[in-house]
Amino acid sequence: MKSVALVTLVIFSSTLTGCTGDTTSENVEDTTSEIESDNERVVVTTLIGKEECEEREGTWFEESNRGRESYCSLDEEPTYDPDSPKIYCEQRGGTWDEEIRDCSFPEQNSEGEQIQEGPTYVPPCNVTASVGLNSTNNPIEWSEFQSGKWLSVDGLTAVSYTSDDYDNETEIVVDERLDWMCGYTYSVKIPPSYNSSHSYPVFAFLHGDIYDLNFYNNFLTNNFHMPEDDKYIIVRPSKLELDWDPKKVLDVIEDVKSNLNVDDDRVYLTGYSMGGRGTFIVAAALPDYFAAIMPLQPHHEPYSYLTLAEDVAHLPVWMSHGTNDSTSSYDMAAKMAENLSNLGTEIEFQIVVGGEHGGYFVIYNNPEIMQWILSHVRGQ
Repeated sequence: MKSVALVTLVIFSSTLTGCTGDTTSENVEDTTSEIESDNERVVVTTLIGKEECEEREGTWFEESNRGRESYCSLDEEPTYDPDSPKIYCEQRGGTWDEEIRDCSFPEQNSEGEQIQEGPTYVPPCNVTASVGLNSTNNPIEWSEFQSGKWLSVDGLTAVSYTSDDYDNETEIVVDERLDWMCGYTYSVKIPPSYNSSHSYPVFAFLHGDIYDLNFYNNFLTNNFHMPEDDKYIIVRPSKLELDWDPKKVLDVIEDVKSNLNVDDDRVYLTGYSMGGRGTFIVAAALPDYFAAIMPLQPHHEPYSYLTLAEDVAHLPVWMSHGTNDSTSSYDMAAKMAENLSNLGTEIEFQIVVGGEHGGYFVIYNNPEIMQWILSHVRGQ
C-alpha cells in the first residue's frame, strides 16, 4: 500500500472546541425526533380486565416499566423483554429483587418437590452468541424501515456474550436495563431513495464517553457530509461497557448487511474519544473487515492503544487531535501517528494547535475529509 504521512497544522477557533457532552449540544437544534422510539414488547398482551384475564388463565400485571398501564398477558410461554426483566421473572414463577436485579426460584429435587429457596441469576439476554469472531444472527427481525429515516434496532440485546476482558461484578453498567454481557442496541440511517438493487457503503460510528450522549450524537451523525452521488448507510451502536467490544460491533454491522444491500469492500469505521480508541480496538480485532478508519482524539485509558499499531498499519487512517486536549492524551495520539507512519501506513494526522476536546462536527461535516475516507476500497 502506498505510504503517505501527512501532518496538517490547523488552528480552529474556540467555538469548535470543548467537551462533547455539555456546551456543544446547548446551541444545536434537537433532531432526536428522527430516531424512532424503542420497539414495544414482543409478548402478546390484551386490554381485557383482571377478572377476565384470570378466567382465561392469563397473567395479570398491575404495573410495568416505562409507566405502562396494567395489562393481561396470554402467552403460553413467557417471552423476554429487555425492558422488563421483572415481568419475565414473574411470568416464570420467580421472585424479582429490584435492588440486586436478580430473580430467585424455589429449588426442587428430582421428584419435583421443593427443597429450598436460593437465588438464580436470570441474565437480560438469553440467546448465546457464536464462538469467536463469527457473526451472530439477530434473533428478532427488523421492523419495516423507510429510506432517508433512522431505524432503531434492539434485537441483539437478546444475545449474551462472554469475555475475559470484563468482570461482571465490577464492570460499569451503562444501561440499567441491560447487563454488560448483552448485545448492543443501535440505530441505522437508510440513505434517501434507498434501492435494494444498489450496494451502499457503510459508516459505523462509535460514540465517545462511557454513556451514549444521545442528543449530541444524533445531531452529529445527522450532519455527516454525504455526497449526492455516493450516499451511504450510517450505523450508530450504543455500548454497554467501558471499551467497545469488537464482536458486538461486528454483529451490528453484519445485521445491517443481512437487511440492506451493503458494499462489503466499503465499510468504514470512525469514532471520537472513547469511540476513537474503540476504532483502533475494533479494527485491530477485525483487520480485514474495513476499508479505512477515522479515530478522532482517541482516549488513552484504561490502557495504551499504541500496541495496536501493527494490527491496523495496513489500513488508511485519518486522525485528528488537539494539542491542548485535557481529556484524551495528545502525546499518545501523536506517537501512534508516528508509529503508523514508520510502518508505512497511509495516514493523515490533523493537529489542531491549541485545540481542546471537541470540534467533531466540523470534521464530519467537511466534504474533503469525508471524501478522503470514502475514496478507499478494502484491499486497494
